[in-house]
Amino acid sequence: MPHTATVVSLPPMPSNIEPATVMGNYDPDGCIRVCRQGESIDRDARMAVYPCPELEPGDEVLTMTDGRGCAYVVGVLSCKNENKSRSGQIRLANGAYALIDRSLADESLKLYSKENELLIDYHSRTGTVNVNVASGNLDFTTTNGSIAFHSAKDIHMDGNHVAVSARNDIHMGVRDSNGGAGPAMSMNARKMHLASPVMELTAQRAQLFLHETQIAGKKLIGRIGSIQSISRKIESVADTVMTKAKNVYRTVSELSQLKAGRQRTLIEKTSHMKARKTIMKSEQDFKVKAEKIHLG
Repeated sequence: MPHTATVVSLPPMPSNIEPATVMGNYDPDGCIRVCRQGESIDRDARMAVYPCPELEPGDEVLTMTDGRGCAYVVGVLSCKNENKSRSGQIRLANGAYALIDRSLADESLKLYSKENELLIDYHSRTGTVNVNVASGNLDFTTTNGSIAFHSAKDIHMDGNHVAVSARNDIHMGVRDSNGGAGPAMSMNARKMHLASPVMELTAQRAQLFLHETQIAGKKLIGRIGSIQSISRKIESVADTVMTKAKNVYRTVSELSQLKAGRQRTLIEKTSHMKARKTIMKSEQDFKVKAEKIHLG
């Protein structure tokens, strides 16, 4: 049995083609605000063509309105500047787009989000790439690989809070002018190592809490205005001990003992010793020499 079709004629849908002035930029849906001649209210017009360069406020376009009242931009009548900076726009379905900016001598490629936020800006002449995240976070993630930052010049990090953590260890170092190893700091789960030919530490106030401390070196030089130390026991071993002072005051509540192979005391002026009881004992000779000796 043959198939038959009936042709039903639809009522014509009138359309109007009129010039209009661009009043705004593109929105994420691909529409632009236009105002027709003789009208005081702006309306959204869907882009039927994407001219190069991109339309800007003040440009004149040709619009068409269908029977439902929807407006479309179907052509460009005039531009304020025929050498506009933006061209070659590529737009995704979600509204994100990329374009070429020739407004400056350094031609650039820009990537925008659907909210019209600049994400990536590449400058061809200088080779500079700017990554901008106006809202949200920026994450670098590798599931099985590594992340490396290499720069011939400086690398800067600035933020309200900067945290660096590692599962195994952290190493930071500086190379010398010949490319050799310079000052370095390394940390793991149980140890921190700091190595440097010269180290300087400057602070208004410092506190150091250590369970056990070991210091080894060839020479120690210190210049301190005042020293106050409180300890339960002090032990020192040295081949030679030399001390110079203007005044020395020592207070011992119980026993003060000196054990020496020989002892010599040189006093320029007066030697005064006062005790409740004095005992002096010598296994061999006991000599006292003076111009005058007073006993009793």
